[in-house]
Amino acid sequence: MNTAPASLASLDRDQGAGTWLGQILFIGTVLLAGALFWIAPRPPMGDLPQHAAQVALLHDLVNGTSPWADLVRANYFTPYLLGYGLAFVLSFVMPVVSAMKLFLMLAFYAYVAAGVALRKEYEADARLDWLYVPGFFGFAYQYGFYTYLLAVPVGLYFLLLARRFARAPGLGGGIGLTVAGVVLFFSHGLVFLFACAIGAAFIPCFTRQPARIVRALVPYVLLGALALGYMLYVRSNDLVIQGAATQASSGVTWDWTGPFGWHRVYNFVLYTLATEMKDAYFLLGAVFMLAAPWLLRAKLNDRDPTAWLPMLAMVLVWFCAPSDALGIALLYQRFPIFLLPLYALMFQADPATASRAASPSHTRRAWLTQLMIVLFCWSYLGVLAVRDHRFAVENAPFETLLSATVPGQRALSLIYAPESPIIHNLWTYHTYPLWYQAERHGFVDFNFAFFLPQIVRFRPDRVPVVRPGPQESSAEGFDWHAVDGRAYRYFFVRHTAPLPATLFKNDECEVVLVKEVPDWSLFERRACH
Repeated sequence: MNTAPASLASLDRDQGAGTWLGQILFIGTVLLAGALFWIAPRPPMGDLPQHAAQVALLHDLVNGTSPWADLVRANYFTPYLLGYGLAFVLSFVMPVVSAMKLFLMLAFYAYVAAGVALRKEYEADARLDWLYVPGFFGFAYQYGFYTYLLAVPVGLYFLLLARRFARAPGLGGGIGLTVAGVVLFFSHGLVFLFACAIGAAFIPCFTRQPARIVRALVPYVLLGALALGYMLYVRSNDLVIQGAATQASSGVTWDWTGPFGWHRVYNFVLYTLATEMKDAYFLLGAVFMLAAPWLLRAKLNDRDPTAWLPMLAMVLVWFCAPSDALGIALLYQRFPIFLLPLYALMFQADPATASRAASPSHTRRAWLTQLMIVLFCWSYLGVLAVRDHRFAVENAPFETLLSATVPGQRALSLIYAPESPIIHNLWTYHTYPLWYQAERHGFVDFNFAFFLPQIVRFRPDRVPVVRPGPQESSAEGFDWHAVDGRAYRYFFVRHTAPLPATLFKNDECEVVLVKEVPDWSLFERRACH
């Protein structure tokens, strides 16, 4: 992924966005956008603390220094291996959060570079390269889906190899595609399934001979065998923890059936850049980006069906994929990160519009549209940068809370106010106390070690009482015995309303307030009897 800036430098020079000035602005914007990952010491990405905690826990387990070795174990046969493995290696030379920021930045660069490479493969309109800039920072980024974000550019590169192989099948291309598929499988299962389905659909677009189709499907059969082997491994080793409701039910949920299910029609577009309607102006921006090819008078590629297949797959996910399935929450919501790159592949520059003989009105319209695209990208990235800075200031008091703790203790996270007034995401803080585990070698519940794909899992006989799932929305509903309160030394409580004086009232242990800062309170269990 660290070759992304070099790849970006090879943009076409024969279209409006390919002029030397356009190239400089584009490359400079992409490189500067990478700074977004470094503005806040702890980025406001919902699940990122849990992922950082996984890496820190793995580091200590491998080193033999973890006080939690009797509670958890390493799980190396996981589809999340790439993201966790990369951060784990760098955790020996830098803090875990810095390692993850670095790979997220490189994943963003690779995402843009992969979009450019696909655009060249399809001979699509180079002016649409700007569509790749903002799409990385939407729903999946703001929810902190670390392993998914690292898998997305791998999936885009897989599509590039898949199309080339479908066009000209051969032993070398088949081996390369299979290796790329294995890497993709160990990056993220959802991206693996999505990309493999599109890649296999490419094959009949280039040949109708059954024998050639069967031979070209060999890499996908091998990759399917890998996925089947993983499922058999999971089943034979009883790796799914039973007996508790999870955030995503074991069944399938479509949000079409809810009272606001129809909102999905536009939410998918919103999720390209944001997570909720507080950012409705970002929805307008996403609509503008989707309208850009038409405003630029780009020409639909009606001769190559493979230019349409990826976008058809996106539409299928948009309208048919469930919200929750098989224990996976927020399933279709994470796929809008693919929307803009795959949409742009359908358009080629109109020779009449792109030629020097184009009418002055067409030229003015094209330049005005491109200027608006650039200004929107800058404005969008600027808003995110300002929010990250404000978030860092808002959370400086949390450092005081962490400094008041003793390392290596067990803690319970009680988040009664998960939303940030700065970051427009309902779940910005829902796992924030996991930074105690990531940075001070403690262990915090609820913990991602519960979930199947994690690289560190609970031992079957040590699964805690606190499970993933809907927590009490108010402090009044807290039940000391229901969470086995005496198992924890610390209680991180986020709240925007006063806490009841009887919050930790129990007949077992003394619990005292250690530190209080704006919106946060740290309690400690003392003597028990």
